[in-house]
Amino acid sequence: MRKLNAKFLFVGFLIAVLMGFGTNGLNNIIQQTLAQGCNNMTGMAGMPNMTETEHAYNKSANVIRDSVAELLEGKTIPAGKFIHLYDATPYMITNGHVAVNVPCEDNSTASIQVLLGQAPNFTAAELENLPELSTPGEMCLYHVDIAPHEEVITDVAIANPSDSDLEFPAGSTVVVGINEIAPGAEEGGHGHGAEATNSTES
Repeated sequence: MRKLNAKFLFVGFLIAVLMGFGTNGLNNIIQQTLAQGCNNMTGMAGMPNMTETEHAYNKSANVIRDSVAELLEGKTIPAGKFIHLYDATPYMITNGHVAVNVPCEDNSTASIQVLLGQAPNFTAAELENLPELSTPGEMCLYHVDIAPHEEVITDVAIANPSDSDLEFPAGSTVVVGINEIAPGAEEGGHGHGAEATNSTES
């Protein structure tokens, strides 16, 4: 009888120990999980919301992506005239790019000018030739970077500075890409005093 009681006591002791361990273990797991969750939430609170951050950046930097591609084949710019390609008014262009593939001289001089500014106050941009994609005396590829400038830039145009009409051959193109704009351009100058007229004669 004593041996039987001893066995029951031993078994009861083991069950109690196991139950106590299981409860403690479960409590420890729950506590660790909750603590880890709190730490993760704290870390997440310190991380920026990408959507809100990107939206704020775009709003402050006025980031856009707009482009105009013009096929010039068969079109003519009369002597001293121009083709108006882009107008960002009432915003000014602060970052962009212009690429033109046009007839050129044997020394790679372009047959046209790229005009930047606020109409009618244009300035001829300095063209950078890409010799790898050019054939002097035939067709040459040029590009111009538009960066923040002292003068307001709202308009992009190409002009024929020569004293004879310029007819574009096959393959002639111009691409205007605008990356950033900003408020601050005034509209007062548009439409006044421009001697050259827009032309897309064919």
